[in-house]
Amino acid sequence: MELVKINGNTYYIKAPTNAGVYLFNKRDCLLIDTCFTNKQAHQIDKILRENNFNLRYIINTHTHLDHCRGNLYFQEAYPGCKVFASEKERPFMEHPYLLGAIFFSASPLKHLDRAPLSFPVDHYLEPGMHKIGGQSFEVIPLPGHTKGQIGIVTPDRVCFLGDSIFSRQVIMKYSLPYLFDLEESIKTLHFLPEIDADHFLISHEEGVIASKDLPDLVNYNLANIEKFQKQILELLQQPLTREQLVKEISLNNNIALNLLEYHVIQTTVSAFLTYLNQLGLITYTIDEGRLYFRQL
Repeated sequence: MELVKINGNTYYIKAPTNAGVYLFNKRDCLLIDTCFTNKQAHQIDKILRENNFNLRYIINTHTHLDHCRGNLYFQEAYPGCKVFASEKERPFMEHPYLLGAIFFSASPLKHLDRAPLSFPVDHYLEPGMHKIGGQSFEVIPLPGHTKGQIGIVTPDRVCFLGDSIFSRQVIMKYSLPYLFDLEESIKTLHFLPEIDADHFLISHEEGVIASKDLPDLVNYNLANIEKFQKQILELLQQPLTREQLVKEISLNNNIALNLLEYHVIQTTVSAFLTYLNQLGLITYTIDEGRLYFRQL
């Protein structure tokens, strides 16, 4: 991990989940997302302390554990540190078992309930301008990956995008990243180039993107969505259950599945099914106790 200056007082720490840093003065700072493990949080903290930074605030772009699980470490290491998140994300941060419950449609299997602890949120962040530490930050709604995901634009015209868009490396590695609401994801992707900022930070792999380069990455993400939409429509020329679709898509795209990854792909496939049904391209039937989907 290392601290990288983006512009002005805005930095980021290269990590498995990139963490944004805004420096208010020579010492006090804000952290945008906090990584997944205690070890990663400790490494980020080491960088903060090496630079004599004092953590005062945390903003979480969304509730997934690789973005907020480090909160507990930092709240213990920096008593009085305040956490900000959107209102729609707060229930999932304070009751993390909800994500596993969504995956499993019931009390989740043990290995899907990955965060028995709560991640308290001190303040809501609604869309618009907010004063934090005496500076103005713009909060931008970026739904799709989660319902309440937000982006943050610092006073230095740097925008932190969370997982509203994925790097080429992530898409090549995972083929079909997690999407909860496909219609919202597509709208958000089209909206990203309209954000008034000069530099953009995505959470995984690629790091900082200049505004002039963002449309190309948007088109890459949209093309990947279109690819899987076509695959699903082709597969649904005959009736298939959701589980059969997950099997065919994972095999056709060499996606290796463990328990968690199975439910990630199943959720994303479900998002495609909802979207295609809303477009009037597919329908569903129940036959002998099974729910089938097919192309119209």
